[in-house]
Amino acid sequence: MGNNIFLLDMPNFSPQYKKDILYSYKGKGKDNLKQVLTEASKGHCMYCYTKILIDRKNLGELEHSIEKFNCDKLKNCPSNIAIACSKCNGSFKKKGEKIRALTVEEVKDFELISECGVTCIESCSKYNEIRRIYTEKEGGQIILQPFGIKNKITGRDYLIQYDLLNQKFIPSNIYPYNDEEKQFIQKHINRFNLNDSKYRTKEFSKFLQDVIEYKVIPKKNRYCNLVVDLFIEKIKGFSKEKSIKLCELIYTQILIKSKN
Repeated sequence: MGNNIFLLDMPNFSPQYKKDILYSYKGKGKDNLKQVLTEASKGHCMYCYTKILIDRKNLGELEHSIEKFNCDKLKNCPSNIAIACSKCNGSFKKKGEKIRALTVEEVKDFELISECGVTCIESCSKYNEIRRIYTEKEGGQIILQPFGIKNKITGRDYLIQYDLLNQKFIPSNIYPYNDEEKQFIQKHINRFNLNDSKYRTKEFSKFLQDVIEYKVIPKKNRYCNLVVDLFIEKIKGFSKEKSIKLCELIYTQILIKSKN
């Protein structure tokens, strides 16, 4: 097995908007927007990957990539709205929002040319530009969802992986990121406390324990973090025996590392 079996690629989320459906932050299009975003995230927060569909209830909140106080035109722009858990939306993402606020000149330039509105089903070039400007500000190192963020010089997407053996999120090794790119991704990881001992997910360990105890690979959507579903998807071509042995190996390595 290659080492990549121990790394999960965390996705940037790409909603599939439809031309004949209204999407908006408020009003008649709100439910439609929430539904298409939930489908894109497979029922998880787009920032911490925690499940937001619990007991047949959608606990996700509509979250503005560029905060709505910056510009009226961005309040209902579908491309500027993600779905997140209450903690990411109400606390982690909000930190430093005033420092990275757009200037009057930047807003004026954006509103003059942009095509943002409730009828948009894809982001316009001006919106993509204002996203880039936003993420270059102090405290703006955020992999905005949906769609994610690209480095303006290298053209590389900022991507995250989950290291199964160390149970932590890391900058992806898919690209040969330079130090600046790695720092951007790491600041995003730190902002949402993805590796903080108080907030880091324990769902993958629960999954491993269940596999070892019951000798079966559970179905997806049974655990509260996307990392488990991504792992189940990754090993779907393995035999039951091989999958169980792999889980036992990973769990043993986790135990060993925790004692060192």
